[in-house]
Amino acid sequence: MTRIFRFIFLTFLFLVTSVVAGQHPVFRHYSVDDGLPSSEVYHVFQDSKSYIWLATNMGVSRFDGREFRNFDVQDGLPENTVFEIYEDEAGRVWFVGFPFQLSYFEGDSIYKYKYNEVLRSLTGKGHVPVKKSFKVDRNGGVYFTLLRKHSVINIMPSGKVNYINGKNKDFKGVSILEIEDHLFIYQFSENLDDLLKVEVYTNEISKEIEIIRSRTYSFGNLLVLKGEKGEVYFTYNDILVKLWPDGNYVMVNSDDRVFWMNLDENGNLWVGKDKSGISVYEDGNIQSEPLVKYLEGLSISSMVIDNEGGRWFTTLEDGVFYLASESFYSFQVSDGLSSNKINCLAIAGGKIVAGMNDPYINILQGNVITKVKISETPNGVIYALEEETNEKLWIGTNDYLYSYDWMKVTKHENNHKYYRTSNINSRKVFNIKDLFFDGNGKLYLGEAAGLTIAEDGQVIYNSLLDDDIELRVETITRYGKSKLLLGTTSGLWQFTDGKFEYIGALDPMLKNRITSIVTTSNDEIKVFGTKGFGVLVHTNDTTIYLNSSHGLTSNSVTSLLITGNLLWIATNNGLNCLDLTKVGTDEMKIVIFSKQHGLISNEINQIAGNQELIYIATNEGLTVFNYKDYKPVTEPPPIFINGFSVIEEDMPVKSGYFFRHNQNFISIRFTGISFRDAGNLVYKYRLKGLGEDWISTSNSQVEYAFLPPGEYQFEVIAVNSDSLQSSGPAIISFVILPPFWRTWWFITLIVLVGSGLALLFYSYRIKQIRREAVLRNDISWYRQQALARQMDPHFVFNTLNSIQSYIIKNDRLSSSQYLTKFSRLMRLMLNNSQSHAVSLNDEVSALNIYLELESIRFQEKFDFHLNIDPVIEPEVCYIPAFLIQPFIENSIWHGIMGIDRPGCIRVDLKLNETGNQIICTVEDNGKGRAQSMAENSQNDRNRKSLGISIVESRLSLLNSLYGIEMKIIYTDLYDNQGKPAGTRVRINLPIIL
Repeated sequence: MTRIFRFIFLTFLFLVTSVVAGQHPVFRHYSVDDGLPSSEVYHVFQDSKSYIWLATNMGVSRFDGREFRNFDVQDGLPENTVFEIYEDEAGRVWFVGFPFQLSYFEGDSIYKYKYNEVLRSLTGKGHVPVKKSFKVDRNGGVYFTLLRKHSVINIMPSGKVNYINGKNKDFKGVSILEIEDHLFIYQFSENLDDLLKVEVYTNEISKEIEIIRSRTYSFGNLLVLKGEKGEVYFTYNDILVKLWPDGNYVMVNSDDRVFWMNLDENGNLWVGKDKSGISVYEDGNIQSEPLVKYLEGLSISSMVIDNEGGRWFTTLEDGVFYLASESFYSFQVSDGLSSNKINCLAIAGGKIVAGMNDPYINILQGNVITKVKISETPNGVIYALEEETNEKLWIGTNDYLYSYDWMKVTKHENNHKYYRTSNINSRKVFNIKDLFFDGNGKLYLGEAAGLTIAEDGQVIYNSLLDDDIELRVETITRYGKSKLLLGTTSGLWQFTDGKFEYIGALDPMLKNRITSIVTTSNDEIKVFGTKGFGVLVHTNDTTIYLNSSHGLTSNSVTSLLITGNLLWIATNNGLNCLDLTKVGTDEMKIVIFSKQHGLISNEINQIAGNQELIYIATNEGLTVFNYKDYKPVTEPPPIFINGFSVIEEDMPVKSGYFFRHNQNFISIRFTGISFRDAGNLVYKYRLKGLGEDWISTSNSQVEYAFLPPGEYQFEVIAVNSDSLQSSGPAIISFVILPPFWRTWWFITLIVLVGSGLALLFYSYRIKQIRREAVLRNDISWYRQQALARQMDPHFVFNTLNSIQSYIIKNDRLSSSQYLTKFSRLMRLMLNNSQSHAVSLNDEVSALNIYLELESIRFQEKFDFHLNIDPVIEPEVCYIPAFLIQPFIENSIWHGIMGIDRPGCIRVDLKLNETGNQIICTVEDNGKGRAQSMAENSQNDRNRKSLGISIVESRLSLLNSLYGIEMKIIYTDLYDNQGKPAGTRVRINLPIIL
């Protein structure tokens, strides 16, 4: 009787509180706000490079997982309205526009079809191309069908138009032809009867059938599709037909027109309808109930399964929807949950129980959700669930402890003896964070202020009230037979036989806040999740620390679960999974699951499950992850270099470049394609020529500044969240040429020119040295000649005669003075003859003695004056020897001698303006050059010319040697009557350093 009553009560309870859940997957939605050109999308297509193309009424769009690149008439499209996208064998992506115009994408540009005018003449007004009945052959020939045109039209590469029909050219109805392994469908324009005739000619079928239309349309929305076994699916508005090669067929009348059909990898048929979403028919069985229905209420215009297994759906009203995996499906309030926020989970009685952020628990069994109210408090919240047996579930709330035996809910107050014996009027509540049942009748409550033990709903121990041990216990797990591990805000504690032991002292990691603890069945592995410090995995002999640097999506762990060898780590930023047998080895890999993969939210509160199903409680609802059927991405993410610029100037992308030495600021943009990861890939790149090490980045652009000349090769690969790398790097090469002065030819030229100049300089120096040697020899010879002229025998003879005269006259003083001066002059002349330059002081001393001797010899017929410019330092100023004396001698013999008045000779030595020459002026008041030349004998003239010519030759040689202009300037002097009054000679003498 009790069992019957229980059955009736349970049945009633389910009838009252149960809802058939409408589970749904989590779609990623793309709209105009995300970059789509329009919300009205007609076709989705994936090309051979893995890009997703979308045809809209505002142009076409190419998507790489991260951003949309849109094209319209400004980019080369003949029309903005594009119905269909197709790729030919050459890799050109074709766009079928309306009115019927064609274009294609090749390289990085759109080109119009060269026979668009032919198309325009064929289509006229209102003719619409039939979807999926378009093909471009390997030679560039185009095949297509049009509504209201009863044939397949072929435009050959030459522009010639062919019409291809079935066996019966006069057939009135719908025709299906197979041409070059492609099915084409078209309709005869005058067929208006309810009885629709269909002819089918494929490689496997040659058949005419008749079908009855439920509704009459003057023209149909036509689609045709061929299965792997040769079966043909076709639609005519709301009619869906499946025809087998043996001639049998089935027909289904739909409530809505069919806009799309395609088959998936399992042979399931996907059918998109007008405002009815898309339905999936298992094995193409169109007469069965759909396996699933997606996007109900939307008009599905196309669908494609990408190379990662993701499903793309285009709609005529709301853009594009993407389903990363069918292994994830979720429940929310709209599906029957009492709240979207789920705090805790438990698998109890073969059902999944969710503790909500309201007074209810939600029990999920199959697709049925049962809501059971637990808390009596208006703001009650469920925090913890624990199964005692299949018939009893313990429930911890924000106030009381409850038990549920699947029939009724029982409330348990905090009846610790402290509350029983004291006069406290406050509610006897708990502050429960976690529950654990030990299997021996004891229930352990982790509370905000300590550990509580209850038995049969009666509190028998509280650590704070009984032992004054205050702990915030957030998780409890059994270890061994009698030990409990307590995760607290102060770290890890162990509770054994009523005694607490702090384990945090054994490892600094275990001093942090512990939020979850799990162990393997044999207790060989213990895993501790922390809040902010990642995970610690402890085995008998090793301890491994895991955090975000190892690949965890977050260091704040909310829940842990072990299923077989797999460790599941729930965080506030997604779900992580790793193989425990690989922990600590090079093969360890953390696999990430996030909202991009199918979670309804990345913020996870708790997880539960087994080796087939993982239940994930979030703030946005419940996600069920069918891990057993989950198919990871096996296709490596393709990688492309799609941008290259030099000094911020975009360049066309090609395999190689040559740049000048100052074109060394390079920017490279690249794209890895992964839709499941929503474009959030990690890139590894290197620039060979600059370094061999790979660099990781999440950016899709790198820049190199001030690259030195050289040959470079840039390589980049993409890595997805499953650590799957591109099958090969995208490569681009470039050469930065050195400046011309660093090229081999210029260096060779410089070496040759330098060698030639060095040789020329060497030859020049040899010649110069030889010339200088000759000049110096000549100068020495002329200096000797000048010396010889100064020691003229007449001068010596006359001087000695004068000395003899003084001796005869017994003028000892005069003879001694004369002889002393003469000997000094001889000594100076001999000393000065030892070098080519003498100090001005020695030269002036010799000239002074010479003039004194000559004045004495000529009985003081003349007087003389030697003046030196005060700025000249005669001791350190050197001039060539024996240059001035011949001009003084000339003044005496050819100017002073023979005049009847006292003679005067004046010698002035001054420094020129540049400071590199001595200007020597010798002036006399003699009879002048003209009279002297007229009166003097030929011998005197020869004597004068010889002395002066020696000086002039020496000056010329010195000019050549020192490169200084030295010259002699003669000036004739006249008195007031114009009569000769003397001669002035100016000599430029070099200062020799």
